[in-house]
Amino acid sequence: MDDVTVGRHCQIHRAIIDKGVVVPPRTQIGLDPEKDRARGWVVTESGITVLGKGTVITP
Repeated sequence: MDDVTVGRHCQIHRAIIDKGVVVPPRTQIGLDPEKDRARGWVVTESGITVLGKGTVITP
């Protein structure tokens, strides 16, 4: 989506990231569904991680 900032060395797989999200360097998204759920992110039944508009990701 528009207005998404992705830091260096991130690993993103099977994810939808809405606008206004800043992904800090070295963040992993979509590699471990259980870890993603533990961080409060939505993971669909098919394994796609969804980060809504303005989600704040802490390093």
